[in-house]
Amino acid sequence: MSDGVDSLPFESWEKLAKEGARAFAAFCAYRDFGADRNIKKAILSVESDVDKAKRQYRTWLNWSAQYHWIKRAADYDKYLDRLKLTERRKVIEAREEAHKEITAKMLFVVKKKLDTMNPDELAQGNVTEWVKTAVQTERDILGMGREESGVKQGQFRQGEINFDGEFSGV
Repeated sequence: MSDGVDSLPFESWEKLAKEGARAFAAFCAYRDFGADRNIKKAILSVESDVDKAKRQYRTWLNWSAQYHWIKRAADYDKYLDRLKLTERRKVIEAREEAHKEITAKMLFVVKKKLDTMNPDELAQGNVTEWVKTAVQTERDILGMGREESGVKQGQFRQGEINFDGEFSGV
């Protein structure tokens, strides 16, 4: 299944068939200038001689109209945005996996601690808080029940597990 990055039927920001090398180089300067792009700024980014830049302005303006620079640059911006969003989604998914692993380890450690403790030594408050924190953390990571627990979407509760000084985690 495509992630949408390669879904453009034609990469309009590439060199067009009838576009000359100089016109394409000028477009690239314009395209790569970014969100604040305009022809004057693009010319000055490649031409240090202001008088020469002024003479080139009319040519660049004509090329811009003839080769649809505004549309092509917008297509390029959308493409870059898709790449960034795809990469961001990959990072988020990887972090979610890491958080799930950590939560599973937390629950395992709590279970081991509970299994090795003398039930008479267990304080109800500690056990309840351990389990509540581990389960809530797991539910937050999985996106389950945040609204039901009074926490709005996108917010997390900060949990804390307090083990006594003798606890080694084994």
